[in-house]
Amino acid sequence: MDGMALRTYLRSLPVCESSEMAKRLADECKVPIYTFNNWRSGWVRIPELAKDKIEEVAGVKIFERE
Repeated sequence: MDGMALRTYLRSLPVCESSEMAKRLADECKVPIYTFNNWRSGWVRIPELAKDKIEEVAGVKIFERE
């Protein structure tokens, strides 16, 4: 679910901004781009602290939380 939410957010951006935002989010979360891509693809769970950072940097609510 979280990976899909992240993909949906990145796809909502213009194509030229999407890859830049992905790099920026990976940098801000202090993870390599391949880890970020694993989060985006849903292969690896996104840590809660990373979700907070992603939403902070993006400036929008991306993830559903209970």
